[in-house]
Amino acid sequence: MRTNRRYIYVVILLFIFWFALMDNVTAKLEITGVDGCKITTDNYTLAQDHEVMLAKDVAEQVLNARISWQEQASLPQGIYYKNQVAVLMYHHLTGEPVSLNPGVLTAGQFDEHMQLLKQEGFQVITMKQYRQFMLENALVPDNAVLLTFDDGYESFYTLAFPILQKHGYTAANFIIASDVDNPDGKKVPKLTWEQMREMKSAGMSFYNHTYNLHHYGIVDAEGGTRPAASSLLYINDENRNELNEEYYRRVIGDLALAERRLKEELGNIDSAIAFPYGSFNDWLLEASNSIGIDMKFSIREGLSSRMTPVAPRINKGDSTLSPDQFIESLKHAEPLMEMIINSNKVPLAWTQPQLRDGILLVPLSPLCNALGVEMDYDPDTRTLKLTPGSLSTDGVTLK
Repeated sequence: MRTNRRYIYVVILLFIFWFALMDNVTAKLEITGVDGCKITTDNYTLAQDHEVMLAKDVAEQVLNARISWQEQASLPQGIYYKNQVAVLMYHHLTGEPVSLNPGVLTAGQFDEHMQLLKQEGFQVITMKQYRQFMLENALVPDNAVLLTFDDGYESFYTLAFPILQKHGYTAANFIIASDVDNPDGKKVPKLTWEQMREMKSAGMSFYNHTYNLHHYGIVDAEGGTRPAASSLLYINDENRNELNEEYYRRVIGDLALAERRLKEELGNIDSAIAFPYGSFNDWLLEASNSIGIDMKFSIREGLSSRMTPVAPRINKGDSTLSPDQFIESLKHAEPLMEMIINSNKVPLAWTQPQLRDGILLVPLSPLCNALGVEMDYDPDTRTLKLTPGSLSTDGVTLK
């Protein structure tokens, strides 16, 4: 009996070794370059949000381009960044501290933030100015700041609005439109259309945070969940996930309904969206584009520039930050690295180059965006196809 057990253990260990070996053998990435040639490499890795990082020489080969990188030049004293915007993100305010929720600021803390922005030389711009900067090549002042709120809490009207008016600032609020149309008395109160109309006449603006996709949906038979706006949901009755086409119809219908309600109630003539939980993919970007939503925001940290079509934002709704920490973090916001591709600058908003075993790995998405190359990465088969001639977007194509 003991011999049989030893035999079973040996067989199990052999199987584990075999699977590990096979995984190592198949860990290579097969790439179809822009010229149609195929190469296989193990000089790659995956960063946050499945960002494909390739060895610089491999990236140059498959993109048929010259690549280098450098830090941005130092700036004069008192100027912390130029030709970029710090998009600040807030959510809910209260009159008194909420000890169990550090993501909620008091009105006093928010007031202090606004005072420090003015005192330390930051220039708060409007959404209109930001739009012109992003889409029309207009200039923004040095140390530009855009103020944004998410979720449409009523505290934006009762607490934030008077403070913003006091300092002569405006802010944009991304609302969940279904919460306005169908208020739930059991939840934290949300804005009404009437309150938004009053604030819009005073310079505030209100945009899309989906109609009813700000929640986590079930994505597998085990009940696992992911953001509903960016995931193929599980159809329990049919024991399968949504098809890409089904997913696309669901999200475009939701976004279009939110856009329609914003236009009907507020007369919006421009559009913007903050993706719930900051999660997005190529299909969601395409759905947004197809109904005219040309300004997009995530929750990734960083400064926004014209090279960040999905704008990063800096979360300042953290009550644990002291006033000094708030303003110092803005003064020392991580400067964008600049990739140089075929002599053109490509600022990197999120994923920076990495040095691994003496090999420089570079993020592929921003390079493809700059070159107008579409990238289709399949993590299951470890294949990457690069197609020239169409503008690609951040995110990973759904499979």
